[in-house]
Amino acid sequence: MTEKGSELLVVDGLCAAPRGFDWGAIDALAVGGELVEGTERLSPKVRGEGVRLSALLAAVGIDARATHVIVADDGDYRACLARADAEAAVVAHRQDGAPLPYGLGGPLRLLVPTSDNACLSVKRVSRVTLTDRPEVDTVPRPVTTLRTLG
Repeated sequence: MTEKGSELLVVDGLCAAPRGFDWGAIDALAVGGELVEGTERLSPKVRGEGVRLSALLAAVGIDARATHVIVADDGDYRACLARADAEAAVVAHRQDGAPLPYGLGGPLRLLVPTSDNACLSVKRVSRVTLTDRPEVDTVPRPVTTLRTLG
């Protein structure tokens, strides 16, 4: 289990200031319009709150050349998102004020409300990389019902 003070996520690639984020830094970004309450609306399995991925990307300064975002777990699973989908995505990170439980894909789990592919819901996100081209990912391509933020 990851402690609140240790680095959970690295954001790198085509950005001005690549960096690592601990749970507290991610949680601090989840305010105002960047906070997404009721993540179960995006995925019934993930009850809690999240932060918009765009807030994390803004914190590192997105390079204008970046067209795609690779979101990787702590193993070999990775999803390649067009930048527009990445900007709309949510990183679920807390439940009842604590880090999202491991059993729900925590401590960080990607939810992509603009996609019709539920497999883009990457569990245990550990790296986000901005790139100037699409890259091969490991996401299966079943089609599911589109979810919306409401």
